[in-house]
Amino acid sequence: MPEKTVIWGVAIIALILSFIALGFMYWQNQTLKALIAKQGEELSKLTQKLGSIEEGLASNSGKIEDIRHEVSSMAREVSSVKSSVSNMVGSLQSVQSGLSGVQGNVKELSNTIRNVVTEVKSLAERLASVTSNVTSIQEQIKAVREQVESIRYPLTLTDALGRQVTIPYKPQRIVSTAPSITEILFLVGAGKNVVGVDKFSNYPPIVKELVKNGSIKVVGGFSTLSIEAILMLKPDIVFMTTGVQERYAKELAGMGITVFVLPTKSMADVFSDVLTVGLITGHFNKALKVVEEMRNIITSTRLKVEEYLNKTGGKPVKVYYEIYPDYWTVGRTSFINDIITLAGGVNIFENETTPYFVASPEAVIAANPDVILMNYNYGYFGSVNDLIKRVTSREGWANITAIKDGRIYVFSGVAEDIMVRPGPRAALAVALMARVLYPQAFGISVVPHNINETVMQEWGIPTSLG
Repeated sequence: MPEKTVIWGVAIIALILSFIALGFMYWQNQTLKALIAKQGEELSKLTQKLGSIEEGLASNSGKIEDIRHEVSSMAREVSSVKSSVSNMVGSLQSVQSGLSGVQGNVKELSNTIRNVVTEVKSLAERLASVTSNVTSIQEQIKAVREQVESIRYPLTLTDALGRQVTIPYKPQRIVSTAPSITEILFLVGAGKNVVGVDKFSNYPPIVKELVKNGSIKVVGGFSTLSIEAILMLKPDIVFMTTGVQERYAKELAGMGITVFVLPTKSMADVFSDVLTVGLITGHFNKALKVVEEMRNIITSTRLKVEEYLNKTGGKPVKVYYEIYPDYWTVGRTSFINDIITLAGGVNIFENETTPYFVASPEAVIAANPDVILMNYNYGYFGSVNDLIKRVTSREGWANITAIKDGRIYVFSGVAEDIMVRPGPRAALAVALMARVLYPQAFGISVVPHNINETVMQEWGIPTSLG
């Protein structure tokens, strides 16, 4: 009995489970049908969309083809650009290589310019040191002008020998023993009081006429003066220079003659001499005008040379000046050295303290001047060509720059006079010297070997002052 009960219980449970399984299967089948129906609807919508897309694609296929052609064309252009860029890179590399070379040249040029600036600065310093006295002349003039009106004779002044010389009254009879002094006397207005001159005084031209008609007497040569001839003229004052004339000055002074010795070592001395002679002879105002004219000539010339050197970056010209054969030249304490320096040149013997001396040929070769200058010496040593040949034929001189470049010049006539005389026309000598050394600065294309009065006129340089 219990077993049958168990069997029926199991059968009932199995039946219940079967009904539950059938119910679940029915529900699942209905759910699946609903899902399939829904997916069918979605698929239908998707099919419609795909149809629309196909229609759109069909209508835009032409545009796509056009785009494809454009892309292809752009690809070709990109390829061309890449080729151009490649060429540009090559060019840039070439340019970069060139720039590297240029940079080296620029660096070298910069070093050259730096050296030139140093040279120009050195030149300016030399000019400043040489002309310091000249530029201070205006202050001296101003100070003297304020005092000169109150000055009355007798005058007591110190001469180049350091002597205190008293001039008791305005001189009426004056003797000059040097061409430079004669020029000063006539230029300041004291010419009418000159009764005696040395035999080399030839300027102004009226001096020769006055000598010829006997109004002025010749008292001997520059270094061969006649004491007797001077005494016969009964001078109120005798103007002399230092050097060989000092012994004559002392002799005459010992005889009671008023003698005033003028310094001649520098351009500053020349300025001072003009003012001193003007003061002693009573023509100071005229002397002031002469000094002002000299200063203007020198200043304008110097500025022209400095401007040229600064603009071109040129170096100062090295100069050997042979004033007398053979090898007589000038040192720092000669006024001719100042003429060279004021004209922008460099005297190769500027460090020598002796004003005039005989140089060694080897020293000239070692200095290697750019320009060689000579005096004609009034033809005593032959023609200009003879003098040039005299220099160029010297042993070992063929390689000197001045000779290789043909820059040998001879001063003759008036040009020689103004170069060797420490008088007012030394200012004109500066102007002439500058044009010989730096012709391009003054628009001169050719410099002749013979520098004379004709050349001065062609270059616009006067032969006189005032």
